[in-house]
Amino acid sequence: MKQQPEQAQMQELTQELKKYMEEQFMFEFDGEVTEDTDLFKAGILDSYGYISLMAHIEQHYDVRFGEDEMLGSVMVSLSGITATVGAARSRALGNR
Repeated sequence: MKQQPEQAQMQELTQELKKYMEEQFMFEFDGEVTEDTDLFKAGILDSYGYISLMAHIEQHYDVRFGEDEMLGSVMVSLSGITATVGAARSRALGNR
């Protein structure tokens, strides 16, 4: 079964962010830390790490986040971050 282009892009985005986060924050996603784990509660991200991650995402993926997105509780896990970045990229493409 062939994947939809959007699904493939989201999987690629997830893998890219996963690799970046594992390298920058020196941990591994595994059975204990999953894509749905709250990275703040797990002690992986703090406010400095979060700002650093958001700056990387904005620069690397050419997206901008509004205050609601930055301060909302959706971007605490890899899956939440990926979904928000995917939505921001879609909005950015729609505005071109």
